[in-house]
Amino acid sequence: MVTFDCSASHHDGVTLVTVHLRDLDVPTRVTVRNCLDGPVWPPRCEGLPEAGWTETGFSGVLAPGSHALGYATPARPEGQPAELADAVGVPGADSVGARSDRPADVVRELGDPSPPGDAIPTTEHVRHSTPNVAVGDDGAPGEDDAVPRSPDPEDGSTAHLPPALGPWLAEMERRADTAEALADAETLPEATRAVRKAGGLSEVRALADAGDETQLRLLARRARRLADRRAGATIPAETLATLA
Repeated sequence: MVTFDCSASHHDGVTLVTVHLRDLDVPTRVTVRNCLDGPVWPPRCEGLPEAGWTETGFSGVLAPGSHALGYATPARPEGQPAELADAVGVPGADSVGARSDRPADVVRELGDPSPPGDAIPTTEHVRHSTPNVAVGDDGAPGEDDAVPRSPDPEDGSTAHLPPALGPWLAEMERRADTAEALADAETLPEATRAVRKAGGLSEVRALADAGDETQLRLLARRARRLADRRAGATIPAETLATLA
């Protein structure tokens, strides 16, 4: 008989839900349903939700043994956070994570085949990488006029951001640095140092289950839409000044 329990913790406006499923004797198809009043932010791999996750919870075949599932949600942890809606033994069935030829599963396993954005030259990159030499009236090289450069939006600096947004992005960057350090730890001493620097195992678990990526991607999409709208709105300042 499957043993089920769950818990929830709230951090920085995000609730982290952890579900434990124990004593699975055979491959079992389980359905875990979110009970909180908010969407499910599932764990992701290569930008895609892990296999079995939907907007309402998890449904998939788990191998015999014990398993832990985790997800995030913006809802506050009021009442029982999740429930085991169904658990049916399916001997011989492939468990979640088994290799398949579905496109989404291939992307999860092999990663996005697109080249990194930094590897694709842009017009701006070509312009800056080509030496600019001014030519004088006599045909000899002269000094190029100084051109003020705009802040590079890709340099990671928060100096030019609104006060309310800068600290949040700085915290996200710190959490990303911590996550990378934990992921890169290969030996016991490295893992020990990384866990200690992260603030202990409880902080590591919270960071592993957090919806940082989801929040950042939502912010990026909204910021991109607003930037496109702003770029398309040319303000005729001189004309308006004449009419005013």
